[in-house]
Formats: sequence, C-alpha cells, structure tokens
Amino acid sequence: MTHTTSNGPLPDATTNDELDALANAGALRPIGQPLGGGDIADEDELRAIMGERPNLDSPRATGAGASARRQVRLPESLNTALDDYAAAHNTTPSAVIRDALEAYLASA
Repeated sequence: MTHTTSNGPLPDATTNDELDALANAGALRPIGQPLGGGDIADEDELRAIMGERPNLDSPRATGAGASARRQVRLPESLNTALDDYAAAHNTTPSAVIRDALEAYLASA
C-alpha cells in the first residue's frame, strides 16, 4: 500500500513508527471521506446504533430491555409459505407471526 503525505507518495517500506511520526506532525492527508452518519445526540441513540434490539412497545431502542422472545419449530412447508408471504407483502416473518397471533388470541 502506498501512503500519501502533503509532499507526495511514501514508499511501501515505510514503517508504522515513521507513519506515526508523520501523522503526529500533520504531514499525512486523509484519502477519501470518513464513514459515519454524523454526531450522536445521546446515550440512547448510541445504544440504538450499536445494535440493541428495540423493545416492540417502543418505536426504537430505549435501553429498557428487549422484548420477550419465543421460538417455535415449523414444518418446512409452513416455513416456506411464511417466508413467501412476508416477501410478497414487504414485511418480515416475525411481523406476520405477531399479527397472526394477535388476531388469533383476539378471536379466542
């Protein structure tokens, strides 16, 4: 890899110590744009970004804990039908299961 300074490219043989010295002296310039979405407003937003699953009773992660989780085994044909239905309706299998269970329990 060739590194760049304000005076031009550095040879591949440049050591980490030499690069560190150049960086500390401000002689290296960035290549490209940094990745990221800007400033983080608060700890709740940081938790949401870091992947904490949202509580389904809240529109986004709140740090108050994840929603309850259940696992079920499905026959292959039912699992395939669920995936096909979710894809056709632009939703997720989990959302379909939640909606179906809610409708079933409301009618029981």
